[in-house]
Amino acid sequence: MTDPAALAYLARRDVSPQWRGFLQALIGTLEANMDPAGREALLRVVGGRIAADAPLRTASTLEELEAAMNEALAGMAWGYVALQLDAADGGLRLVHSLLPSLPTGQDREGRWLVLVLEGLYGAWLAVQQGGQTADARLILLHAAPGRVVFRFGT
Repeated sequence: MTDPAALAYLARRDVSPQWRGFLQALIGTLEANMDPAGREALLRVVGGRIAADAPLRTASTLEELEAAMNEALAGMAWGYVALQLDAADGGLRLVHSLLPSLPTGQDREGRWLVLVLEGLYGAWLAVQQGGQTADARLILLHAAPGRVVFRFGT
């Protein structure tokens, strides 16, 4: 499925009604009481904490890593990821589909969860899978409701 409107709809729909009000209030409170850089850093730390609480098994192949990530993501109902090696630069591309989206007052597209996802992937790859080097980092390349693309590497 590549229709952006359909992806956005599915991403918004996939946030459990029992958590919508709480999460909107929580993120709204962070927006009102923290500067943007501090809020973004906190959300990435939350993602790292989720990674620590949902560790991946060690993977020896890209296919095993993708399967382990998708198993963990399915348990959270956070969509799924496709991993691709970039032959040109040796980096790893992560294409995440159907991440839930929950708009807030200042964040009409609900991109705050992308920051949590960034912390999650960063911890999984750098800490748990041994990708932690001085130069390796996770970079957000694209974010739209329902589809997020990262690159991990040097």
